[in-house]
Amino acid sequence: MSAAPVGPSPWALRLVTLAFKASAIGLATITVIIVITSVWWRLTPERELDLLVYDQTVPDKDRSELAMLQQLLEYHHIDYDRSNYIGAEVGGARAPGTWPNDQPDLIILADVYGVYLDASGRVSEEGGTRVTDAVSIEQARDIERWVNSGTPAYAEFALVTEPTPPDVAAVFEDTFGFRALPWTGQVVEELADVSTRIKSLGPSPWPYSGPGIIFGTVPVPGWAPEPQIVVLDRTLLDKRLPRVVGGPPTSIPGESTFDRWFGVVEPAEGTVVDAWFEIRVNEAGAEVLVEAGIPSRFPALVRTERTLYFAGDGLDDATPFRLRHLQGGALFTRLVTGREYRFTYQILEPSLAWLLDQSGS
Repeated sequence: MSAAPVGPSPWALRLVTLAFKASAIGLATITVIIVITSVWWRLTPERELDLLVYDQTVPDKDRSELAMLQQLLEYHHIDYDRSNYIGAEVGGARAPGTWPNDQPDLIILADVYGVYLDASGRVSEEGGTRVTDAVSIEQARDIERWVNSGTPAYAEFALVTEPTPPDVAAVFEDTFGFRALPWTGQVVEELADVSTRIKSLGPSPWPYSGPGIIFGTVPVPGWAPEPQIVVLDRTLLDKRLPRVVGGPPTSIPGESTFDRWFGVVEPAEGTVVDAWFEIRVNEAGAEVLVEAGIPSRFPALVRTERTLYFAGDGLDDATPFRLRHLQGGALFTRLVTGREYRFTYQILEPSLAWLLDQSGS
């Protein structure tokens, strides 16, 4: 009898060869796409814009509060010069920019809350000494006038809460088309570790631990509530993180999780809600929210003819925008990332794209 053939069969060899060829073709295709989109991005000219960026909360040396904004502007070929920036530098130092006399092409109000120091002089959200400015009524009127004259504007969470003066807050609500309710929310990784001030507003001894969401009252136009909190711990939550559902006109609607501060708002008459916050509670959690007068679903992104207001700390997103030097990099990243990393590409990047469309740039 003849010996059986040794080694892989011809069919196995053929399959291996085909798989290798397919892998090589796929890798070559990806390489070509990367090269083309990179060259395309680099050949796209810079946009000449007079930009006004206002941010009073930049406490750390790596400027993480501004990192996402800088990456988005870079992706859209907007030259971001420090002279465009007004507000606070590291530790509350004043930035070099000055309030413009002429109408800017684009306004971004990133964070007006400010930098606070505690009793020992360290930067702390719980500190009692503010070392940065607040928006003046004259500046608010300038923004209102510029928007009415055609300048698009973007603003975020805490725009109308303290330390913004009430008259300034009222102008901002009218300009950006929303009404703030006296509740802000905070996603907390460990409820047992919250500040003493927050614990003083809850039951004693403090009974909560684990991840959760804390709602607290804040003064807003027309509301001056007594300080109180509502705690949603894991026994009341169906899902740990809120989600953002929807997206601006230039975005494919979708959903993503959100893990930072947010505020509860209502749209003003004539405005459009492009995205919603959803607090994913169980039946018991829903009863707690109803009793407190807090909706479980409320606007996240409110749009007027020329403005967008996001009712959360969106620009604090620390997701690195690794494909910002590729044309179409934002859309590709959104398609291949999970919900926990999708927010930037679902909301922030297309919001900036929409604002640029309104500016004609």
